[in-house]
Amino acid sequence: MWQSKYPKPKTPVELLKQGCERPWEVAVKPFRLAPHVYYVGNSWVGGFLIKTREGLILVDTTMHHQVYLIFESIRQLGFDPKDIKIILITHAHYDHLGAVRPIAEYSGAKVYMAKEDEFFITERPELIFANGLTFAPFEVDEYLADDKPVTLGEITIQTVHSPGHTPGATSLFFDDRDDAGNTYRVGLHGGVGLGTVTDRYYELTGLPPSLRDDYLNGLLRLRDREVDIALASHPDHIGMLDRADMEGDSFSAFCDPSAWGRFIDERVRLLKEMMGAN
Repeated sequence: MWQSKYPKPKTPVELLKQGCERPWEVAVKPFRLAPHVYYVGNSWVGGFLIKTREGLILVDTTMHHQVYLIFESIRQLGFDPKDIKIILITHAHYDHLGAVRPIAEYSGAKVYMAKEDEFFITERPELIFANGLTFAPFEVDEYLADDKPVTLGEITIQTVHSPGHTPGATSLFFDDRDDAGNTYRVGLHGGVGLGTVTDRYYELTGLPPSLRDDYLNGLLRLRDREVDIALASHPDHIGMLDRADMEGDSFSAFCDPSAWGRFIDERVRLLKEMMGAN
């Protein structure tokens, strides 16, 4: 079981500050999640590297101050950060896109994100929740759309608009094949945090409370998808670090077709509990 020697802060703001002011405290050795998928995030927020024969896809970038950890993880895996061709953002919060600009400029990668979240960057930067930390705005090269898969090499990612956590939160589903010809369906929900679906949040931001209904309906629509390997944008949502093979290269602990349904059911339960529903 992975365990940090540093104390874990209790609030999202404290977690954010720890990751940016003391990034070494949240560093995690990269590990394999699927035949060609690797974890390159930290102990709080996820970053995912997908290897294809035409280059690398980076899903979420974590924070600006984490760039050196992202690059170090990529190099530890034997890859070159300059081979990142696509940066795919699941939703427009600082902990997921704070490092887009430096990584995109270093690698030359194109940035993919949902248009519904672009106004966070262009009009409402306070909704990114950078909390005064370093953030460089960036331009989106391609907008995500459910009818326009993202393809690089042999990997084709189906994106599913999953609003709620943010208006543009986007889930990802794709097949990954091992050398023996076995195929694994990989799934990542675009954002399940409950802090942005409260009455107080809507009062403070002016965003429509209908996003909460979108959140619930989206979870229910995705509930019965067939997923062999479930990922989470924050690893503790499904105990990813506890199952990781930190010393080897095995991803077998993540092969669990029932994990996706349990994960979605738990988010539905928490949402209904928050709303006071039965």
